[in-house]
Amino acid sequence: MNDICRLLKSLKAKKDNLFAMATICRVDGSAYRREGAKMLICGDGSYYGTISAGCLEQDLIYQAEDVISTLVPKTVQYDLRSVDDLSWGQSAGCDGNIEVYVEPIGWNLNKLKEDLLLWPHIDEQLNKGFTVVSIKCLTPEAMHNPVILSFDHEMMDVKFNDIDIPPIFTPLVNQFLQERVKVKFIRLNELQADFLFELYEPKEQLFVFGAGPDAEPLVELASRTDFSVVVIDPRESRCNETYFPQADKRIVEHPATFFANRTIPENVYVLVMTHNFNRDREILQHLLQNPPKYIGVLGPKRRTERLINDKEALSHIYSPIGLDIFAEGPEEISISVVAQLIQIRNQTLKQQRIQRAVECWSH
Repeated sequence: MNDICRLLKSLKAKKDNLFAMATICRVDGSAYRREGAKMLICGDGSYYGTISAGCLEQDLIYQAEDVISTLVPKTVQYDLRSVDDLSWGQSAGCDGNIEVYVEPIGWNLNKLKEDLLLWPHIDEQLNKGFTVVSIKCLTPEAMHNPVILSFDHEMMDVKFNDIDIPPIFTPLVNQFLQERVKVKFIRLNELQADFLFELYEPKEQLFVFGAGPDAEPLVELASRTDFSVVVIDPRESRCNETYFPQADKRIVEHPATFFANRTIPENVYVLVMTHNFNRDREILQHLLQNPPKYIGVLGPKRRTERLINDKEALSHIYSPIGLDIFAEGPEEISISVVAQLIQIRNQTLKQQRIQRAVECWSH
């Protein structure tokens, strides 16, 4: 799950409100969610996201009330390993020790000077496709504005509020990226301060060629599971907000026009489901010149084999698409397809992006 993109959407929808953000920063043992999981808590007790299966949320709402009223962050520890009646372990269903950092945040509130431009800036970087590292000082007497670093194919050093990044952070960022974790506390004795390092990643892009009825549940489910979905179809009567309200973009074009004006990036997912043999063939001819991370073709494998001339190119194609759960009908097939996308994303996303960022930072 990409918690930060979901929470930024909620934060942006209530720009003048004050919230508390709870982030799991350490887990010892088992837990429902791992390090980096987040939830956003409003002053009225409502919240977005979840970091447990309901075991911790009620107490975190209580903790959030204190954080919002005092504007002072805190770290809360929940030991779910104990089974006595006074512990968090009672009926929790987990067997871990969980540490949660709760901090006051806002989109553009003057009362939170350090957050004045922080979250709009992070949102902007993620929307550009950048991977972001945030470094926050947690020691009250040494508090200063966060440092934001953005990474893409080439190293981008984005200074938040013109803050110079101390050289001491260079190896720490390197190590943080190499460890492939979302969040980490780091004590810097040289600066006599504690810092919170966080890794934020943009949504993965999914291009869907074909706006048929069977694409509707797929696009909705993919969007709900943190894919940024683009639907491409020449039919204006189908490729519109009425049928695909969850899509980030709807492009009414024939494949030839689309590829004449654009290039599909190599780190995206593509589904080919136009139900038109010649159109599918044309799309695959373009895609296979520089194959993206994932190419899935709707239909049986023998049909896909007929679509391409170079049979060795089949190694770049998932056909039939989806995990084998004996799915029938658009809804079940959509579940199997999105499950496969999530499986591939979780296997490769961190390795590819973090390795790229490490290489760029090192140079």
